[in-house]
Amino acid sequence: MLTDKPLRLTMVLVLSGLLASSCALWSKETKMTMGELPTPVRTAVQKVTAGSTITEIEKNESGGKVTYEVEYRRDGKEYETHFAEDGTIVKGAR
Repeated sequence: MLTDKPLRLTMVLVLSGLLASSCALWSKETKMTMGELPTPVRTAVQKVTAGSTITEIEKNESGGKVTYEVEYRRDGKEYETHFAEDGTIVKGAR
């Protein structure tokens, strides 16, 4: 019986690792332009990044959720803000 516990623990750890790696396979990043953004996201991005230079926009799909990651430069500093599909900020500048 004592050997069953380590075996079960090993199996749980292996299966957890497989599950975690399979979830990573389901995430998708797509480079986008400002014109390709949904209107609510584009409006929010324009407001947050006013006076900045946008360096990259990505659409991130993971776990059934979509977010938009925007990287931009203002006054020599790099910034990154994540937006939900409705334009609300989910991470970054507020």
